[in-house]
Amino acid sequence: MALFFIGYLISVTSTIAFIVAILTPKWIYPNNFPVDTNNPTSPSETNYRGIFYVDAGYPNGTCRDWILMYKDSVASCRPTYAIACASLAIIASSLSVILLWLAGAYLYIRRQRLAPLFVTIITLLTFLIFWISVVIWVVMITMNRDVNAKMRRENIGFSTWIAVGASGGYLLAFIAFILYRIALNRRRPLKDPNLNSRRF
Repeated sequence: MALFFIGYLISVTSTIAFIVAILTPKWIYPNNFPVDTNNPTSPSETNYRGIFYVDAGYPNGTCRDWILMYKDSVASCRPTYAIACASLAIIASSLSVILLWLAGAYLYIRRQRLAPLFVTIITLLTFLIFWISVVIWVVMITMNRDVNAKMRRENIGFSTWIAVGASGGYLLAFIAFILYRIALNRRRPLKDPNLNSRRF
């Protein structure tokens, strides 16, 4: 049972971290806009892109708005991958909340005959969330760079690093859940099991 508690606590931490990451906009500082102090239309050094919000740094407000809301000012900054990442972020955060609800329900019910099914669902859901979170930050890093130019470490904002840490947390939670699932299979069944018992 200790493995399940460990996986549950890691899942809670990862969910909080992932939600914080997608709500903070400092994901990528693009390197495709040169700064020119002599040109008033040149973007400033503070331009950035987030999951839901983009700010290219232009003084006229172009490319500075919410990505999911279609406006002419942000139309050029709404590529398909940005919409996909925003949608996947909503899906992953929703699944994370569902994961915590299922894990909490399992801790409350704790029926021996339901344990394998609950743990299997929780394990698979954790693995799915892990891959969705990985896809999000990988796409954000690979798609926001100059042509034939490498993404440098200084171009990556703190929100991306939080998301990477959250993905690592989901992976650790998945490992803890799968080890607990294996431990359930190795337990000997009771001679006279009581289906209404609250024992594992």
